[in-house]
Amino acid sequence: MADEDRVWQHSQPMPMRGSPCVVSEANAIAYTSKLPNKSRIFLFSDSDRAVPADWGYIASVRPGVPPEGIMAEIDAWLRQYPDAWLAVDMRVGVIPPAVHNLEEMLRTFPRIVIIIVSDDTRDHDWPRWEYPL
Repeated sequence: MADEDRVWQHSQPMPMRGSPCVVSEANAIAYTSKLPNKSRIFLFSDSDRAVPADWGYIASVRPGVPPEGIMAEIDAWLRQYPDAWLAVDMRVGVIPPAVHNLEEMLRTFPRIVIIIVSDDTRDHDWPRWEYPL
């Protein structure tokens, strides 16, 4: 299989339930500022050190907490913030979320999911969010 066969051929104009997309933090902030309906966004990350100013935070890793404990927090978050988006922090240097089968979780998640990456021009497992001009 050639390398170009593994690259998404088309970007995605908007993140949708069941179809997460990758985006850099800067682009996520720029794109969401252009949206007519502002949904609250929570960064699912290993630390709250790099949460954009108006976003919330959900721990994706906690020392001594098994994946079931992390998912229990996500379930509570789903009930508390019924319209919020989940931004999964997959930037370089960040510990990936401590959940079983992250890909399946994201594909079946009942909310809009964006995956924050360091470089959204590189090849990723999900399509790139490219806001239409």
